[in-house]
Amino acid sequence: MDVENLRHFKRIKIDLGAELMYRQKAFQVEVKDISLGGAFIETRLPLKQGDEVELRVFLNNPEHIVEAAARVAWVRPEVGGIGIEFANLKPIDVWALMRLTESDPIEAFKLKSDK
Repeated sequence: MDVENLRHFKRIKIDLGAELMYRQKAFQVEVKDISLGGAFIETRLPLKQGDEVELRVFLNNPEHIVEAAARVAWVRPEVGGIGIEFANLKPIDVWALMRLTESDPIEAFKLKSDK
């Protein structure tokens, strides 16, 4: 199954330190790409599809941490990471991520069918 064809939102390549909360423990991870719908997380944690997690992305502004509840959408040990699907991403967090990546939010989150 081609995961790329199932995505609704354009992904933005980034390289941000983050914290993945799982079973009340925090793990340091790297966010390699992100969209309005989810993110690719570089990690070797033994997570399974469907596991519920929380992601905390640390931006350059220490007063703003993007926090989102999510679930593991897929696990790919061969690429060293997992795909997560956000359960909630606040508009202020979307705005902060787009500022950080210097992306146009309209382009970044345009539905593929809109192109």
